[in-house]
Amino acid sequence: MASSGQCNCQCYYLGLSGVTSLFESDPIIARYADLAITKYAIRSEVAAAKETRATEADLEMVDLSSAKTINSRSIGPELIGNSFYEALSFDKILESAGLSGESLGIAKATIIARLIHPGSDRKTYSYINSNSSLPEICGIDLSKFHKDKVYAIADKLYDAKGVIEPALYRASSDLFRTNTRLFLFDLTNTYFEGSTKGNSLAKHGHSKEKRFDCTLVSLALLVDHRGLPIYSEIHEGNTSEPRTLISVLDALESLSDGSLFGDVVPTIVMDRGIATKANLELLIKRNLNYVVIERANKKSLYRSHFMEMEGFTEIYDAQGSPVLVKKLQVEPQKPHGRVRTQVQGQVKTQVQGQVQTLEEDTGTDDNNSYTTSGNTSNSISNSDSSTGTDDYIRNGVTGKNTGTDDTKIIKSDSSTDTDDYIRNGATGNNISDSTDTDTNATSISSSSTSISSSSSNNNTTTVVLCRSLGRSKKESAISSQANERFLVDITSLNTSITKGSISKTTVVSERIGRIKAKYPSIASKYEISLEYHQDHGKIIKKRRFDKVINLTITEKPTKAKDDNLQGAYVIDTSHSELDAGEIWNIYTTLTKVEDAFRSLKSDLGLRPVYHQLASRTAAHLFISVLAYHLLSAIELTLRQNNDKRRWSTIKEQLNSHRRATIVLTSDKGVVYHIRTSGVSEPVHKEIYRLLGVSDPLKRIKTIATHL
Repeated sequence: MASSGQCNCQCYYLGLSGVTSLFESDPIIARYADLAITKYAIRSEVAAAKETRATEADLEMVDLSSAKTINSRSIGPELIGNSFYEALSFDKILESAGLSGESLGIAKATIIARLIHPGSDRKTYSYINSNSSLPEICGIDLSKFHKDKVYAIADKLYDAKGVIEPALYRASSDLFRTNTRLFLFDLTNTYFEGSTKGNSLAKHGHSKEKRFDCTLVSLALLVDHRGLPIYSEIHEGNTSEPRTLISVLDALESLSDGSLFGDVVPTIVMDRGIATKANLELLIKRNLNYVVIERANKKSLYRSHFMEMEGFTEIYDAQGSPVLVKKLQVEPQKPHGRVRTQVQGQVKTQVQGQVQTLEEDTGTDDNNSYTTSGNTSNSISNSDSSTGTDDYIRNGVTGKNTGTDDTKIIKSDSSTDTDDYIRNGATGNNISDSTDTDTNATSISSSSTSISSSSSNNNTTTVVLCRSLGRSKKESAISSQANERFLVDITSLNTSITKGSISKTTVVSERIGRIKAKYPSIASKYEISLEYHQDHGKIIKKRRFDKVINLTITEKPTKAKDDNLQGAYVIDTSHSELDAGEIWNIYTTLTKVEDAFRSLKSDLGLRPVYHQLASRTAAHLFISVLAYHLLSAIELTLRQNNDKRRWSTIKEQLNSHRRATIVLTSDKGVVYHIRTSGVSEPVHKEIYRLLGVSDPLKRIKTIATHL
């Protein structure tokens, strides 16, 4: 039996080797084991220092009271940026784009500075000049460095965009190899500060950031399923999303011509903002695979499936919320809104939301007429009719003469449905709330061989019906909020009417029209009636008396079947060979492009834009895109090492690693300046180990003066 001394030695040895102590249950023994380990580590460091001193010592007697530090600069984030700048062969790529000499160093400093200290080009210059060790890393002579050189290098980089972007994607493809060819495309915009009168890119449009008071500029971005950027394009702020696709596909074809993808046919993944019918036809014409939610809302076409919920499979999104999916093979949609689906040997025809079961293929002709059994009526019954009208109808508002003064909100049992603008089909959550977007990329990579070629045909297309609990809750919350705001606005209008501030029929109708336009999905659920003064319409003092005194708001009854469309959406795809879950997983990789936009705006200074010239605006945005090449490579490397920290967290943890100059005065009156990087703390060492980073800067000793 081992003695207690032997046990302590064993515990001590296990601690050194990184194995959990055998005596964790005994806090006293564990404490002494930790002390022993610490002492051993200190002794090891002292021994190493002695050895270094014996061979490399530079000994001199100095006045310790004279010791001080000057020119302290950030080194930690710079080391990361520099390491990945080199890994992506930036210098070689920029040389091929025509940059040389001093321009290469300034370009490097500008791009890495945007990664570390996002903001305007002026802020980039200030950071390089006053706060960073980038001048040492990039070989910049600060005495010749001024802010105009940052503007000039940004212009040069943007002019060479056509050379730089494809070369960078080839470099990242070599660094992070994959057989999966999923490309995610989307469009965002950001806002300007200032008048922007001379900026041709600055246009008013629908702001993604709710800055409707500002002009905008748009950025189209194509990334792969891991979030690595492939191609970007800058557009005017009011650019329609669908028309941006064709130039992106042209860029993708140029990469394909270079054999970057081998025999793999790329798959384009898009959300409803870009996936118009014309764009789907464009993808098919170019023999590209696709996974999209079409811009036209198609869930009502499959109402019967969502009502019956037969044949659906349950899977789970990244938040653990269930998603029900079902794959269908359908004939391409023909005139009159008919969709024919083949499910378990039974053919169904759908006509504007009504589903009729057909006997097995009794025949079709070129005009899309079907021979059916049973009820063949295609008539569409209208929703519950509106109440009667009197004199005026304005913007769908009916007028009635009554003598009441109160706002009336008459509710009926109904379910609410929301607008179809919720972007994330995966979880029903806004993408900025996503905490783990890596699961889908892993699942896609594991099935890469099954999506290597196009599988669409001329006879059928594939759709996946999806119903998400998370999305249903989100839609319900949005609808409820919009409903509440709609009623608040209508009630506020009615208060003005009852007070007499507004009374003319045309003015009231215009105000109601504006409110209905603001909440289109909610307004359709209410009947709004005008109530007039008892003398309304009479000729008084040679003028027709016109006075609205009240509004009545009646909620229309909603059919219960609308509940079955809550949280429902339809994915269109060319991949008939994949099952419903695999197709859904591919679609959810769109979170990667949303992550890219979030990083560009929050981490890389994309917003706001201060430039008053279009060329400078485009150059500013392109610097952010180049910095995103570094950021995406850094975060992907972390994820490959099972570390889910974002760049913003890593950057903050490295802020305490500095490079400074130590000033010492010898006993002979010689003032030494010793420029050196600080000793890495444990958290710094761990990050550098995960990312494979080392410090290329050497210790530099100079004599400043003799006293």
